[in-house]
Amino acid sequence: MDQAVDIVRTFLDALQRRDLDAVNAMLAPGFRMTVTGGHVFASPAEFAAFSKGRHKGARKTTDRYDAMPGDDCTVVYAMGSMAGTWNDDRTFDGVRYIDRFEVAHGKITDMQVWSDMADFRPAEE
Repeated sequence: MDQAVDIVRTFLDALQRRDLDAVNAMLAPGFRMTVTGGHVFASPAEFAAFSKGRHKGARKTTDRYDAMPGDDCTVVYAMGSMAGTWNDDRTFDGVRYIDRFEVAHGKITDMQVWSDMADFRPAEE
């Protein structure tokens, strides 16, 4: 299980650096990413394009990782908070998140993201 946590930690670090080559190298064929609201993406690049309409960027601070056996995989939870900048240049911080990963044969097969981002989003003017 420690190996799966290391893979997730390395993935999140590469994602923060926007090193898409390193990120993609850690993904299994058929990878799926589901985020709050039920939006599904086949790659982190698709998610980044979707997010551009919402904010300029967000940085995650992970406070803890939990790992447990799953069905033919190891399930890893990463929990912490996010900070960043909205498209109107207002900033946010303290947004809680939980990412759930499935890791099999050294690759991430599935990622699910939950956050309080909607509670921090500026009201439409």
